[in-house]
Amino acid sequence: MRKTGIGLLGIFATLAIILGVGANFSDYNADRSAHWTIVTDDTELIDLEPIQPYAYIGEDGMLAIDFSANNPNYPGYGDGISPSSEYNFDEVFAVSNDLWEQFPIVVRVTSSNANIEFYGHEGGVYAVDGGQAATASDSAREDVCFVVQPGDSVKIGIDLSANGDSPGDVWDETMTVKAYRSGTEPAELSNCGQD
Repeated sequence: MRKTGIGLLGIFATLAIILGVGANFSDYNADRSAHWTIVTDDTELIDLEPIQPYAYIGEDGMLAIDFSANNPNYPGYGDGISPSSEYNFDEVFAVSNDLWEQFPIVVRVTSSNANIEFYGHEGGVYAVDGGQAATASDSAREDVCFVVQPGDSVKIGIDLSANGDSPGDVWDETMTVKAYRSGTEPAELSNCGQD
């Protein structure tokens, strides 16, 4: 392995939320649904693994999180999420560090919409701004970071809030996942659970 800095891994996701019907979730105020796609980079530093039936790897090799009728695990069932509701999904996908046998990685997950936030209900996930723990839906943030040790994974939950939305509204948003070999991360990621 190289000891020089490894370029960051950018994984971009498009999130489209269509208001309608929901799926399995840990707690909720109404019905909601989401669908997004993650496009991987050729310089893999991490691995994204779907955990729930509404998260899957499509034929195109991309991770999709889909509560719509297009989900192959629920064909024809559900059209999205309900308006004026909030959903909290504790374990949607996992980020693993199976590629680096000697180095932990620092991972940052961001959303372009404050209505889409992330957390890790098992702990170890932190808000980038201030370093507070993001371990439940009420502490979820749109910009989180965490450390993944070699051979481990971190489960990421999602909080979706559609307050003020109407049936038929669609969100087209971006989620970005970046990973750095520990010690090469930017200064703003100094409170991500490093030792």
